[in-house]
Amino acid sequence: MKKKLFLRFFLVTLISTLLMFTFSIIAVNLSTKNMIKNQLISETELACSLIASKQDFDKLSRYASKDEFRITVFDKDGNVLYESDTNAPLDNHANREEIKNALSDSPKTIERYSDTFKCKMTYYAIKSTLYDGTDIIVRLAIKSSEISSYINVTLPLLIVVLIISIIISFVMSNILSKNISSKVTDIGKSLRSLNDGKYEPLSTDSSEPEIYSVLGEINELNASIHAHISLIMQEHKKLNTVLDNVSQGIIAINQEKKLVFVNKSALEIFNCAKCDDIKNLIYLIDDLELYNEILKHIDESYFFEHHYNNRDLSVVIQKITDSSLSDNISSILIITDITQEKTVSKQKSDFFANASHELKTPITVMRGLSEVLLEKDIDEGAKKQIERIHKESLRLSSLISDMLKLSRLEQGELIDTVFIPVDLRQTAEEIFSELSEEINKKNISLKIEGNGIINGDPKKVFELIQNLASNAINYNKENGSILISIKDDDYSVTLTVKDSGIGIEKEHLPRLCERFYRVDKSRSKKTGGTGLGLAIVKHICALYNAELKIDSDIGIGTTVEIKFNK
Repeated sequence: MKKKLFLRFFLVTLISTLLMFTFSIIAVNLSTKNMIKNQLISETELACSLIASKQDFDKLSRYASKDEFRITVFDKDGNVLYESDTNAPLDNHANREEIKNALSDSPKTIERYSDTFKCKMTYYAIKSTLYDGTDIIVRLAIKSSEISSYINVTLPLLIVVLIISIIISFVMSNILSKNISSKVTDIGKSLRSLNDGKYEPLSTDSSEPEIYSVLGEINELNASIHAHISLIMQEHKKLNTVLDNVSQGIIAINQEKKLVFVNKSALEIFNCAKCDDIKNLIYLIDDLELYNEILKHIDESYFFEHHYNNRDLSVVIQKITDSSLSDNISSILIITDITQEKTVSKQKSDFFANASHELKTPITVMRGLSEVLLEKDIDEGAKKQIERIHKESLRLSSLISDMLKLSRLEQGELIDTVFIPVDLRQTAEEIFSELSEEINKKNISLKIEGNGIINGDPKKVFELIQNLASNAINYNKENGSILISIKDDDYSVTLTVKDSGIGIEKEHLPRLCERFYRVDKSRSKKTGGTGLGLAIVKHICALYNAELKIDSDIGIGTTVEIKFNK
């Protein structure tokens, strides 16, 4: 940069100096010409003042010794009366321009080529009148080459000035280029220091107000940039710290399936020490089956579970929809080690199944004995207690039955091997026919709309609708209503159960399908609910990949929607 600046400054000053030199020569030339012309006019006027009569022509002989001037006297017809140069021809000069100008009283200098002297001459002539009234014309001439002699005198001086100017230009260009280059270098160092996380302000000099102002603005801008970079670095460090301490593995990849970010937990899951040398996802995940499953669904939001190295992993693929980020990050993988959760869940499920199974026999015995005792003739007080025992045994038997069903569903023991068409309307009508006594007690109006057929196990479909119907009746109001809607289109069959019951607060909706979860425990005891109905519904929906949605408003009612995809 310094060399370029020097060359540019030097070329500009050199061109300027050469232009000045050229214009100086032109100016000297013009000035010399004007001086010679003025001298020629003065000499001509002086010669005229010496001539009063023809006898005075001899006075002009003193000019004969001068080489620079040639004096000629003409009459008004252009005939030569006197000539200082004895070698000059004495022919008529009436047609000469300077003679014509003199006769018209408008004398001026005329430059033309002289055949006599074989060079350019400058002429000036004026008209004068002798004492006897005779008009004469006095003309003086000088060689134009005399002007060059003056230029030759000044030219060496101009050349010396030119050389000195070029030297000064060279030195000044070098100084200026060094000064500007050093300023630019300092600016570059200050900017590079920002990249290193430091801030080195530029030194300023108030003696140079323009540069001082610019450097001051650069310092302010650099300080602002440094503050922003420091803030961004701190936020970046915080984010990396958080991501590295999250138990879930987080992997960000671009459209070429190359790694953009991998946190510490992901490296630990896949037994990698560091990811500096890992550029592609295939080199991080050494399980080809897992890699292919991710690759298969990389362009969508997807969830699946995978068994890897004696561990159970939950993999969530999140597609990036922000167009401003999609070029750099196309998808994010969130990988969670759910081995412990799976183990605990299995232990709970096993305990749940074993406890339910072990409780079934004694409850059956209690139920049978209570029924036998009720058949006997006993006093009223004892009979009421036995009826209570019988009622609670029925309730407990129903609970254990639901627990066993749920346990089998969770363990996959009831997965269908054969699917047959099931008419949802017919099933719903059969269920509500069985529940007609409960419906009549509350004077609930029932309406079933639409038709739809799905492929599945009739028993599980029956159980699913029965649980929804029981909830719609048990938690409904007196003189309420229940609407069963079935919609069949090209892609799905949707079953909707809507009641005008007491409703459920929004905060409880996400937990409704949990086992034994009750919104109002006292209410559930009155209605005889087990708290497992919706849990069973959720698992049956999962078997058929059906979508379950529950919406409710306090005092308005609850709507349960199940969509069976065809």
